[in-house]
Amino acid sequence: MTNRRHRDRPTERDIAALADGSLAPGRRARVERAVAASPELQAELRDQRYALDAVRATATERAPAALRARVALTRPARRRARPIRAVAVAGIAGIAVAVVLTLGGGPSETPSVADAAGLATRPPVAGVTEAATGAATLPRPQGAGLRFPKWQGHFGWKAIGSRDDHLDGRSATTVFYRHESQVVAYTIVGGGPLPVGSPALASIRQGTALRSLTVHGRRAVTWLRGGHTCVLSGTQTTHATLLRLAAWRGGGEISF
Repeated sequence: MTNRRHRDRPTERDIAALADGSLAPGRRARVERAVAASPELQAELRDQRYALDAVRATATERAPAALRARVALTRPARRRARPIRAVAVAGIAGIAVAVVLTLGGGPSETPSVADAAGLATRPPVAGVTEAATGAATLPRPQGAGLRFPKWQGHFGWKAIGSRDDHLDGRSATTVFYRHESQVVAYTIVGGGPLPVGSPALASIRQGTALRSLTVHGRRAVTWLRGGHTCVLSGTQTTHATLLRLAAWRGGGEISF
């Protein structure tokens, strides 16, 4: 019975298609029933519709700087990606590309989010400064002037080390976190937003635009903080866990 319920649970693709009205009638009724019975699916559907409304708004007015920065995350690093229908928030990829062209976006620069995620394969070479009891961020290190979160008290992920690198002249600071046998790496790259460089799944959590992808055999999530690119990745950790960690604001102490 448990396996059957798991098979019947709507996928992210189902929720995206329900949000934009493209879900097949034969599947729609089942998905709507599942959503009505699940607060988690209802929240996901609201996120998808919010994202659709935000992107559609760009068709009639010039996008503000913050939105242009987020749209830049959809640009491939070295070549134009083929249109991908099976993304969460169906249709957003094509609209976002159109917005980039309208805003005068030319060939994408390097490095990319994929390159930044590759830094996580290198070992930590320095420590981290312990945070005060109850604090939501670590005092040191900082990446591009931004503090890294302290996840231990809220999620059980302990910061265990750090490293500093450079990507084509940009600073790239990484903090590594461990939870039981799992390790994730959180990299902040200085400078303007980086192109993703790989097919990515769009979502919005706690008001933050996130992209999920897999690069170098690692699951990764990328987003912007203060105009700088953040990349959280791991080999054993699920995208769902990465999204939950990435969207956490520490009671407002972590600015986006």
